[in-house]
Amino acid sequence: MTETKFLKPALFLTRLSIFYFLLPWQIMRFTSPESASGIAKKYYHVSGLSDSLGLVIGVFWMALLIAFLIGLKKSVSYGLVFILHAGAILIALPAYIMGTEGFNQLFLAAIPAAAAMGLLWMLRREDTLLSVGGKLG
Repeated sequence: MTETKFLKPALFLTRLSIFYFLLPWQIMRFTSPESASGIAKKYYHVSGLSDSLGLVIGVFWMALLIAFLIGLKKSVSYGLVFILHAGAILIALPAYIMGTEGFNQLFLAAIPAAAAMGLLWMLRREDTLLSVGGKLG
């Protein structure tokens, strides 16, 4: 028991930090849609992303992040956050490879974040602290 007494708080803090890590990107879709479109074009090779489609994507992501934050439908919400984030890393892979023209050191923070997302998905049954259907303490 003593070996695992910190597991639930650690999983909750991981969930909270992932939410906070991803939140600014989704807020940008609402506050600066042209910036979000520029990022989509430059790093994800998506041209002509309309502001309205960016808004729809933003609404989807915000709903997903809220479900993720409160631990709702963990298999789906944790899994989607992980898959979508890992997919974004793969699509923008040159930005992550040192020595390439597109390398951006700031992008490297997304790699341990993806690992934390995968870990949280794997341990989703243990992540009950302050989650829907979980325990308060």
